[in-house]
This record gives sequence, C-alpha cells and structure tokens, in this order.
Amino acid sequence: MPTYTVPNNPTDVEAAALELIVRLPADLLQTGELTAALQDYCGVLHAESTFAGLCWLDAKNIAAAVSFDVCNRDDAADFLRNRARNVLAGIDNMPWENHEAAARALNIAATVLGL
Repeated sequence: MPTYTVPNNPTDVEAAALELIVRLPADLLQTGELTAALQDYCGVLHAESTFAGLCWLDAKNIAAAVSFDVCNRDDAADFLRNRARNVLAGIDNMPWENHEAAARALNIAATVLGL
C-alpha cells in the first residue's frame, strides 16, 4: 500500500480532509482493515457538509483528530464533543481560523459516529 502524502494546499478542502480520515489509519497501522468502515463514515460526513467553510489548516487538524479518535477511543463521539466545546471555549491551544466552523465540524463528526 503506497503511503499517502497530505497535500499542502488542496483545491478541494473537503475531499482532502475526508481522504485524510480514511488514509491516515491505513498508513499508520499498515493495514486497510478499517478502510471500508471509514469510507462509509466519510460518505455521511460528506452528505452532512462537515468540512464546509473551513480552511485547509482547520480541516486538516479536524480530520486528523477525527481519524485518531474514531480508531483509538471507545468514547470517540463524546471525546469529539469535548473537543468541540474546548474549541469554542478557546482552551485547546489550537490556532483555529474559524472556531465556530471547527466546533461545528467536530460536533457533526461526533453525531455521525453516534448513529
């Protein structure tokens, strides 16, 4: 499986973020075991316009967090909601360009995960 190279400045931020969610675990874990489930998950994230209005830096950080939490935490949905609260409160030490859109994306990711 070839290693995924994260783009520097993609023209389609949403597509790049969704691709990152799917490809990051496969690259890090050296297995495609989660790929099908993550593709299904990303299909719903796409339908919900999760990454709408985000710049690439914000979308990339959210995609990495979502990918990590979904694959590694039993409480991923709750943890993502906590991340969203921290973003809005400004206590997550991240340089968000758009705090509200970042929190919205994290909350959608959590909601979709809980379905």
